[in-house]
Amino acid sequence: MSSASAEPTTGSSRYEQMMMLARAYAPSACLYVAAKLKIADLLAGGPQPVSELARRSDANEDGLYRILRALASLDVFREGMSRTFANTPLSETLRDDLFGSARDAVLFMADPLHMTVYGELTHTVKTGETAFGKITGMQPFEFFRQNAEENSLFNDAMTSMSRQFVQPVMEAYDFGESGTLADIGGGHGILLGTILRKHRGLRGIVFDLPNVVRGAEPQIESLGLRSRCEILGGDFFEAVPPADSYVMKSIIHDWDDVRAMTILKNCARAMRGQSGRIILLEMLVGASNEPSLAKWIDIEMLAIAGGRERSETEYRDLFAGAGLRLARVVSTAGPLAVLEAVKA
Repeated sequence: MSSASAEPTTGSSRYEQMMMLARAYAPSACLYVAAKLKIADLLAGGPQPVSELARRSDANEDGLYRILRALASLDVFREGMSRTFANTPLSETLRDDLFGSARDAVLFMADPLHMTVYGELTHTVKTGETAFGKITGMQPFEFFRQNAEENSLFNDAMTSMSRQFVQPVMEAYDFGESGTLADIGGGHGILLGTILRKHRGLRGIVFDLPNVVRGAEPQIESLGLRSRCEILGGDFFEAVPPADSYVMKSIIHDWDDVRAMTILKNCARAMRGQSGRIILLEMLVGASNEPSLAKWIDIEMLAIAGGRERSETEYRDLFAGAGLRLARVVSTAGPLAVLEAVKA
């Protein structure tokens, strides 16, 4: 008997578990294929044989079957008799026609660019430089400005995640009924639009880079909020528009401490009066060994943006460095916490 065959069952199981982890890129790639081909949409009316799915998606039947069989082992789709597949509650999130769809987020986070970037993660760990910079020669937002397709993927993904993550924030936090609230790095205006629809006494400003914030115009118009909301372009490292309070969703995590404090200082400087608030919607890194989406998004920040996810203590210190005081932290039913800061 060889030494390998004498290995205890538990050791063998751990080895298989490690093999699954080492191949974790494969489920991401398979999800991307399914999202790209809109398989969940094709199954919206009920189960379909893979031959029909392949015909309707212009795919190779054998290749598609093997992709869907693998995903079904993770409860993304369900394989039935005679190579037939159906949606599951998990695969339903890939449908493009449902509110709360994750399809746009999957198309961005599992796209070929991400796969290439993560292949250079060792470079980041050894040098402190982003793998994204090594691959593209640019910072992310510069790259997006010059690459329309990736820019569209990014903005659609951010809009998708905002739609999903904002509602728990709205249920947990009161934004008030007076004054002007500026959404800094507000993208296409999903967050601010949602806030203004609930808090009818507020006025708003969506502020982002000029090439990004143009996409907010149709969103704000469609919500009937144009009379209460300005749309302004600019660079938050230089200045932000005057407002009574500021909100930022998943903005500060994109940047290192120095640049994050620059953004916060600019908000504090432009804020009218002493009673305003700077409101961050961010994931918080929890205790050691605790499973956390934030710890994996932190790797995204490490490899791509050069920023980081932070603990409550780290945010408290970040605010202090910008002349602010963390007044309270409000937990939500979603992955984002609300961090409210005031002038120190």
